[in-house]
Amino acid sequence: MNTTKTLKDKITYYTTGRDKLKLTFLILSSMMTMMGGAAVAPSLPGISAYFSGYPESVIALVITLPSLAIVLSGWFIGMICDRVGKVRPLMISLALFALFGSSGAYLSSLEMILVGRALLGIAIAGIMTTTIALVSDYYSGPERIRVIGYQSAAMGIGAIVLETSGGLLASFGWRETFLIYLIALLFIPGVLLTMKEPKREDNTSGSQDFNKSKVEKKGLSFTQLAIIYISVFGVMLMFYTLPTKLPYLLQAAGISSTVVSGALLGIPGFISAFSALSCSRLYYYLKRNSIMATGFLLIALGFLIIGTVSGLIFLIVGLVLVGTGQGLLLPTLVGWLSEIAPAKRYGTLYGIYSVFFYLGQFVSGFVSQPIIDISGTYQMVFTLGGLYSIMMTAVFVFLIFGKKVHAKNKQESDKIT
Repeated sequence: MNTTKTLKDKITYYTTGRDKLKLTFLILSSMMTMMGGAAVAPSLPGISAYFSGYPESVIALVITLPSLAIVLSGWFIGMICDRVGKVRPLMISLALFALFGSSGAYLSSLEMILVGRALLGIAIAGIMTTTIALVSDYYSGPERIRVIGYQSAAMGIGAIVLETSGGLLASFGWRETFLIYLIALLFIPGVLLTMKEPKREDNTSGSQDFNKSKVEKKGLSFTQLAIIYISVFGVMLMFYTLPTKLPYLLQAAGISSTVVSGALLGIPGFISAFSALSCSRLYYYLKRNSIMATGFLLIALGFLIIGTVSGLIFLIVGLVLVGTGQGLLLPTLVGWLSEIAPAKRYGTLYGIYSVFFYLGQFVSGFVSQPIIDISGTYQMVFTLGGLYSIMMTAVFVFLIFGKKVHAKNKQESDKIT
C-alpha cells in the first residue's frame, strides 16, 4: 500500500515538474519575440561609423527589416504550423533566431548583415506564432488566460532585460551586441525535452467546436477577427511611437540625458508586465469588452497627458497609464482569439495576428513623421494617439451596451412567445 502511494506520488511529482518546466521554456521562448531590432539599437552609431559610406536610412534597416520580414512571412509560417505541428517549427525557429540574429558579429558586408536581419524576422515570426498557438493547445479556460498573462509579462520584462544586455555588450563593440541572440540556443534542449506535439484529435475539443459553431451561426467570426487584428495593430502603432518619438519630445523639453530617456522608456514595458499578470483576475469581475474599453481608455489618458501637459511627473504618470493599458489589452486580445479560433487553424490565425502586431510597429514611424512635419510639434503625435484610443474605447463601450440591448430584446421576445 505504501509502495503504491509512493509510486503514485513520484508520478504526480514528475508530471507536475515537467509541466512547470514546459511552461518555463514556453515563456522563455516567448521572450525572444521582443528582441527583434531594438536589441541592437545601442550599436547603431558604431555600425554607422564602421559603414560610413552608407546613409543613415540604410543603417536604420538593421532595426526595421526584422519587422518587415515578419509582416511578409507570418501568415505563411502559421499555415505551415497547421500542417506540420508547432514544436518542431519552434525549435527550428529558435536555432535560426540564434544563427541569423548573431550574423552581424561575423559577417563583413552590410548587405549580408541586412539579409541576416530579414531572415531573423522570419525566425521571430515562427517563434511568436508557435508559442502563442502552443499556449492555446496546452491550456484552456481560466488557466489559459493566466498563462497568456505570464507570457505577456515575460515579453515585457524580457524586452527590458535583453535590450539592456544589448546595451552593455555595445560598450565592447558594435559586433558584440549581436551575440545577445545566441541566448536562444539555451532554450532548444528544454523545448525538446519538455514539449510534446499536441495530438490532432485533441486539437478539436468540444468547447472549441461549440465556440466556433456559435460564432459562425451568429455571423460574427470575421467581424471579431477584424476587431482583434485592428486592435492589436492600433496598440502596437501607438506603443512604438514612444521609443521613436519620445526622446525627441524630451530633448525639446530640455531633457537631453540618455540615461533619463532610457529609464523613462522602460516604464511602460515594466508596468505592462505587472498589468498583464493581473489580467486573468480581472476576467472574474469584468467582461472581455469591458477590459478592452478600460485598456484603451488608460492608453488614451496616458497619451493625452504626454501630448498636452508638461512636467516630468505628468510624463511619468502618462507612461504608467500607457503601460497599464497595454498590459490589459494584449493578453485579452490573444485570449479572445483563442476563444473564437478553431484549434486546427491556430497556426494560421496566430500567424496573421503576428503580422498585424509587427505591422503596427513597422508603420509607426511612417505614420507619425507626417504628423510632426505638418504640426511642427511632437506633442501632436501623442495627442492624436490619445484621440484614436478614445475612439477605440467608444467602439467597445458600444459593443458592451449593444450586447445588453440585444440580450434584453431577446428576453422580451422569449416572454411573448
